[in-house]
Amino acid sequence: MLSRRDIEKELGKGLSLYPFIPENIKENSINVTISEYAWCQCDMTVYWYGGDKFSIVKSANGANKIKKTINYKKGDKSIFNIHNGRNPNSQKSYLLLFPHQTTILETKEVIGIGNSIGGSVHSKVGIVALGIGDTGTMLGPGYCGHLMISLHNITDDIIILQVDTTFVTLTFNYLHTRVERISRTVPSHFDRLLEHNCKLETDDKTYFDEDWKGNLSLIQEKMQNSSEYQEYKKNIKKNAWKELKGYVNKKNLIALIAVIGVFSFLFLGSYYLDLKTGQSIWVDRFLNVGCSGLIGSILIGIWKFINKN
Repeated sequence: MLSRRDIEKELGKGLSLYPFIPENIKENSINVTISEYAWCQCDMTVYWYGGDKFSIVKSANGANKIKKTINYKKGDKSIFNIHNGRNPNSQKSYLLLFPHQTTILETKEVIGIGNSIGGSVHSKVGIVALGIGDTGTMLGPGYCGHLMISLHNITDDIIILQVDTTFVTLTFNYLHTRVERISRTVPSHFDRLLEHNCKLETDDKTYFDEDWKGNLSLIQEKMQNSSEYQEYKKNIKKNAWKELKGYVNKKNLIALIAVIGVFSFLFLGSYYLDLKTGQSIWVDRFLNVGCSGLIGSILIGIWKFINKN
């Protein structure tokens, strides 16, 4: 499994995603976010009471507080947008997960995977705790595009998730042998969406079928040109320098001086013996045997001794 450092090394090479959100890179995974492209798989009447308050049953004493009634049909987008009257540009979007029903959605991120890496999709603990299950799927080598995820609400109530928040996490593994993909990936699984009667508007099809979303190199370029990724790379370099400076302390300087002292003493001793005998045996033995054996053992021991502040 790839660790955070492995993922950082592979970004822009074997792994790329756009949009790039730095805080979604975790210790051994990458979180991905909810997009506005989600479709319900049932018919449902929903009552909205304002804010993030929804129900499928009218409250006995709150019927007059209902602000809107929405009738969803199978294949409709299950996204509800709330506009701020004072600020028309301000909008909150929510994904509605209906009780005991499945919702199909696409990730906001487009991901590109190299031919030497595979992965899988996993639930997040916070999402599972709400009563949501997802269908874990595999990420094949060479895949490019959005990810299609199915979420299942196993509770008796509507579950609300805000668009642009994380909901599943991706883990990755190196393959022992490189795999060549023989067919082009479909960036949004159009065929699967249509099989489930998801209603795709013309704009939706245009959005999902943009050429760059099916091309690893173009996804890499999108990510690398983003300000978020460039800032992330700068921070990685800063952290690497801080980590290196963490080893500069009195204890480690003494250890370094000890290594240099032992090496110098043994070399000079070998040189002295060669001068005394008129041969070049001891320096040669020191360089060919001592450095690879004795000095190597000493260095390993000192490396175990060295630590940060």
